Amino acid sequence: MTEQNSNPKMTKNYYWGLGFLFFIAVDQLVKFFITNPFRNYFFAFSLPLPVWLMYGIYLTALAFIFFYLKRNYLKFSASELLPWCLILAGAVSNIAERILHGYVKDFIYITFYRWTGIYNLADAYIILGVILLLASQLFKKNQQLK
Repeated sequence: MTEQNSNPKMTKNYYWGLGFLFFIAVDQLVKFFITNPFRNYFFAFSLPLPVWLMYGIYLTALAFIFFYLKRNYLKFSASELLPWCLILAGAVSNIAERILHGYVKDFIYITFYRWTGIYNLADAYIILGVILLLASQLFKKNQQLK
């Protein structure tokens, strides 16, 4: 009989780590095959910020997120971990691309009335992650009220 040395905490970390890497790989693979991307040299929502401020905001936001997750993630359900995985994968993928190329490749054009935005898959991960996180929190609060 074999002794099973499976640590549930390590298994949880392993699978979420693989998911994180998978989302980054898919984003970068899609960007690799885009033939004519829009090169976004600006910050989120195309805000023209100085580079030092842009990276300062990235570093601060990621530090707060990692600190928060380190303290709390073991308490999270899968419906809370998936959104955080999406948010971090999108953020890390875009930041790494900006560091390597000096810009982010955007290729998804969305027009609504008189407004047009250009996004990429990593942006979609972040937006979807935020929506799922809000939904899971609303669901959790609703369950607590019952």
